[in-house]
Amino acid sequence: MLNTSKVVIGTWPLSGDFGRINKKEVYKTLEHCLKVGFKEFDTAPNYGGGAMESIIGEVFEGVDDISINTKCGNHLNNKKDFSATALKSSLYRSLDRLRINSIKTLFLHNPRDEIKSLLELKDFFKHEKVNGRIKYSGLSLAKDFHYSSNEVNYFDALQNDLNLLYLKPFLESQAKTKVYYARSPLATGLLSGRITKDTTFPKDDFRSTWLKGERLESLVKRVKRLDSITNIPISSLARRFLLQQKFPNKVIFGVKNHHHVNDILNDLKTEPLKNTIVQEIIMLYKQDFGLPKNQQSLGY
Repeated sequence: MLNTSKVVIGTWPLSGDFGRINKKEVYKTLEHCLKVGFKEFDTAPNYGGGAMESIIGEVFEGVDDISINTKCGNHLNNKKDFSATALKSSLYRSLDRLRINSIKTLFLHNPRDEIKSLLELKDFFKHEKVNGRIKYSGLSLAKDFHYSSNEVNYFDALQNDLNLLYLKPFLESQAKTKVYYARSPLATGLLSGRITKDTTFPKDDFRSTWLKGERLESLVKRVKRLDSITNIPISSLARRFLLQQKFPNKVIFGVKNHHHVNDILNDLKTEPLKNTIVQEIIMLYKQDFGLPKNQQSLGY
């Protein structure tokens, strides 16, 4: 039987934040996930202006054998509030939208220096665990921000970017908690095989604010170096690399349609990458893909 437990379906792309999406396709995609055996989902209250959780609640109402993870602390107005009062309010609203009584993991949503009291957070998570509204506490890391060991070690689960353009957590064996979730396995589309140096994103796509100009051109060069080492499509290479490693424990695959779900399923059925390919990927990353030093700051 196919082991789908490492796969977590990310719902951010379904929210419309990566560009407009047909609502019928959203429903079709979520239902298809369940049909093929993917039963863990990642979301957040600010995905799609708050609509994504409501859609998940509508589609999966009454379905018992799934796990849903959501986040708290990052609000629709781009302000962050990690006080216990704000987190409690956020969690309760999420449960209402999701139409459930409890979730698997509640992640703090990419805090930086906004955490004022770790003790207050511990009391909040302990209270919600005791009352059965959450099973695990989680920290969704802001990429490249330094957290204290006390902050990191407290949580049951961590979530961070991890992909062929950003292998830092993989190389540092960063996970010291029970579960480590890799997010952005296709590097927000850069490893999809469809983005070029001339790609432009519409204003309603969040990538339009940063994936452009010299940064886009430099990242596309890195992708081309990866693409040159094997005839495996770059998107499949990116997925299979993470799926076959012991670390991370889980991989959050953002999907925008049911075809993306089938792509993940097909890669689960495919034989592991040869070790020579894995080692060449790691070597390329360590050498920053052979790019000049003045482009190192333009990485993912």
